[in-house]
Amino acid sequence: MPSLASPDKETIRGLFDHIAFRYDALNSLLSLSIDESWRKRAVDLILGNSEREKSILDLGVGTGKFLARFLRKKTWKLAAGVDFSGEMLRRAQTQLSPSCRLLQADIHDLPFEDQTFDVVVSSFTLRSVKNRNRFFTEVHRILAPGGRVGFLCLTRPSSFVGRTLYAPYLRFYLPFVGGLLTRDRIAYRFLSESIQAFPPFKEIVREMEGSGFQNLHLHPFTFGISTLLVAER
Repeated sequence: MPSLASPDKETIRGLFDHIAFRYDALNSLLSLSIDESWRKRAVDLILGNSEREKSILDLGVGTGKFLARFLRKKTWKLAAGVDFSGEMLRRAQTQLSPSCRLLQADIHDLPFEDQTFDVVVSSFTLRSVKNRNRFFTEVHRILAPGGRVGFLCLTRPSSFVGRTLYAPYLRFYLPFVGGLLTRDRIAYRFLSESIQAFPPFKEIVREMEGSGFQNLHLHPFTFGISTLLVAER
């Protein structure tokens, strides 16, 4: 059976189009609803106590749950979300304010002018990026000087106990249950295999520093099952 750790872009679009209708419910079920606490903590860590940020972009906005938390936190002059999947964007429209700008686009080639956003965020999307160097260069381009970026990622625990407990869940339970409930086992095989193939964060940090980011900080959640990476331009 071929690997789904890094499929082509059209395959990824088709997978997410197909599971969009149950995506949020399944994420909550498969994470035992811990994903909501990850989003809440991530918002607090990315924004801190600063009030100067006026514009925000969510890359791979999905159904809009992550961006919605930022919109509830404070008022934004400009809020936007980009996703490759049209079905995901249709779901996002039901959760987000009509003033939020939603665009279907490739996150490797962003349709925004230089230095447009004060904050750029993304949740559970980085593993789907085909060309990270191009992606990080694009994010750096559209981020205002002094702006902040936050990537929330599904990751593998680093401790022996964590890896021992998490590996069976990741390899067997997640693709089986996700596939059973959506009737799309390929989509949840992609989720499982892309997490397993995700590179160590020291590699991600090195790539981001090469694209001009600084002050990079890692925040592991729930024994490293999820990790937030925060950086500045």
